[in-house]
Amino acid sequence: MIGMVRVISDQITTADILGLVVLSDYRGKGIGKKLVEICVQKLPHGDWFAHTSANNFKFYEKCGFEIKDLSTNGTCAYYGYIQARIEGQRK
Repeated sequence: MIGMVRVISDQITTADILGLVVLSDYRGKGIGKKLVEICVQKLPHGDWFAHTSANNFKFYEKCGFEIKDLSTNGTCAYYGYIQARIEGQRK
């Protein structure tokens, strides 16, 4: 196995990325970003949260997430649900 992502979701409005791992020999090749993209595609109109340490914040920003907590450990958020409401896809 080269990489994996662990997610918990209600499959309607929210999902949490609880773990994302890519073997060190394969990092920097877009595998982690692709795993996050696949996750978001599964629930595009939901809000995604990645619970991670500050050293991963830049990675999640590149994946379209916002940084909500700037402490040592925090949460990155992708607000698909809010965006869907703005675009009229959710009420």
